[in-house]
Amino acid sequence: MASTGKAESSIYGLGEYLHENSEKGTPGTGFDKESERILRIDVDGSVWLKPGSAIAYRGDLSFERLPILKGHSLKEMVMRELSPLARAVGKGRVYCAHHGYHIRVLQLEGQEICVNGESILAFENTLQFEMSVIGHAVSAAGGGIFTVRLWGSGKLAFAVHGDPLTMHVTPDNPVITDPHATLAWSGELEPELKTDLDWRSLFRHGGGEPFQMLFRGNGYVVVQPSEETAKLTLGKKLKSLIGL
Repeated sequence: MASTGKAESSIYGLGEYLHENSEKGTPGTGFDKESERILRIDVDGSVWLKPGSAIAYRGDLSFERLPILKGHSLKEMVMRELSPLARAVGKGRVYCAHHGYHIRVLQLEGQEICVNGESILAFENTLQFEMSVIGHAVSAAGGGIFTVRLWGSGKLAFAVHGDPLTMHVTPDNPVITDPHATLAWSGELEPELKTDLDWRSLFRHGGGEPFQMLFRGNGYVVVQPSEETAKLTLGKKLKSLIGL
């Protein structure tokens, strides 16, 4: 069909615009995507969120972080201060997003997954979790990655920039990744930090840090084409907590 030469209008009437972008989920529909880039959570009790991820809410909700001084050790106190986790408590609806990234929602049924702390968006309080830094030592935090290990039954959501790639790991075929492009991996894997100066100078990934993540064993690792470059400064936080 020949073109009429008339451009399609991009102008909306106010009513049309408001209708097209209005809330779609009915109250009480739980934990799901409102759109490709916005997460909708109906809270009746509590839910865990990444601080700063909430863009709007309605209802009787309060927000709180893990209490720092109730940590069982100095390291746990530091982890809680740097923690990418807060809790929405009460009854209502909260909307979450992260820099316009696409949202992915997973349902765990007795499984276990580890997620980069910069990518985690929210998860239900029915899931158990543990926070850690890759390397399992404060000395590794210079290029370390804050992670959240989740297991049990419940939903979780994370933000993805671009189309992710899932790579399968086997004992005879390990996988090495850029830490800041690593999105998630199976709970059976225990990644190691690997130093490689050529990685930093040739590829300039991981925020300029000469670290890679080495995955051995049986499982999977998911990477994304854009890197989260947030760094941990555990050394400074330790000094501030102990008064040095």
